[in-house]
Amino acid sequence: MLDCLRRYIKGWEDDDLDMLLGACADDFIYDDPYDGRMTKAEFADYYRRLPDVDGGFSEEMVQEAGDGATHWSWWASKPEGAAEWTQEGSALTKADADGVHSCKIAYYKGSGSLA
Repeated sequence: MLDCLRRYIKGWEDDDLDMLLGACADDFIYDDPYDGRMTKAEFADYYRRLPDVDGGFSEEMVQEAGDGATHWSWWASKPEGAAEWTQEGSALTKADADGVHSCKIAYYKGSGSLA
């Protein structure tokens, strides 16, 4: 897997905005069905508004083709200290040697926005 893709995933897992942004290419677009599409510069404000949650990825798949890679995963989150997952969905992330270019997320069955 590309290093930038590893850092992007780890940035989410470690709640590290600097790591996330460092993994992203200049033309990065984050696409949230509730909050819309945002650029790399706009993503930082979006991320800071997210509540503190425990979360993780499962059912991960990486497809490498040419100089790029696509990462698909199932994600889930819950408020810190909660016993049950409150949100879950999927994410499709595309990257190449320049960094992560896009991430599109989807929510499972009516899970509301975290923002």
